[in-house]
Amino acid sequence: MNILKSINASFTKFWRWIKETAWVQPLLIVGAIFAIIFSISKFTSWFGTMASGASASYFTSFRCSLENEGKAGIVTEADKITSIINKHSFADYDSYEKALAALNEDKVIETYGKKFYFVIVEESCDGCTNAEKAFETLRTNWNTSGWSIDDGESFRIHSIFADEKSTNDSSYDLEEDKVAFYRYATKFYTEDFWSQAAGRLEVAPYRQNASVDITKYEDLALGESSKWLTPTIYLVDFTEYAFDADRFGISEVVFGFTTGISDYARATLLQQMWNHIPGKSGAADSTNPFRAEYQN
Repeated sequence: MNILKSINASFTKFWRWIKETAWVQPLLIVGAIFAIIFSISKFTSWFGTMASGASASYFTSFRCSLENEGKAGIVTEADKITSIINKHSFADYDSYEKALAALNEDKVIETYGKKFYFVIVEESCDGCTNAEKAFETLRTNWNTSGWSIDDGESFRIHSIFADEKSTNDSSYDLEEDKVAFYRYATKFYTEDFWSQAAGRLEVAPYRQNASVDITKYEDLALGESSKWLTPTIYLVDFTEYAFDADRFGISEVVFGFTTGISDYARATLLQQMWNHIPGKSGAADSTNPFRAEYQN
């Protein structure tokens, strides 16, 4: 109790001194104003970070990590999914039964799905925010009226963050090698994945129908990861429909994501991407830019 009385007495004396010392009051007022300004700045920065990270919070739940990228062999989660896509997309299977057996042996379907979006994003980019909203719109309306999924498969998505930091980044000397995504892209360039993928994707109907710049496919083929747009959205299709159409595995790509003026329009493009080949209905769709019969 004596301690409290002592603190109270000291505070009272201090406050009386402030009131009686006129020159101190303006300094206190100016100090208070600056404190408010700096607080607003910090809150603005915090809210800005929250807003810019909206896409990250969505795609993080589907992330295949680059942690420890650069070590020999298939080490990271990003390595594993890309290795699986590479292995089965370009294998020469005599029948779908053999392809399916190979997928099951590697536990591809139970781990990743028979068909899925494979997305390269960053923590913050305008296109990533567009993609996040579009994917969420599509997932919410998946296989409902007006959003039909032609093959009956479930929504699946997996992501890699191009700006993800790895704990072994600092162990490299060259600046480009310090970037985990660069090391990842280089690893699969040597595995001939990007060149094979680009060779297939540049002859897909979407490139011609959407007038996609051929240099984007060239940058992909050469593993020029610093030139790749985010998000880059791939479709990986291990269904029998894709096998019969000779589109098994990695089969579609969209570079960047500014297409459309609304979340609905962007989500519709993603739906059309999923329905890139006739499924159960086998019906032609001249409104789908991912199909050969597309008419603008």
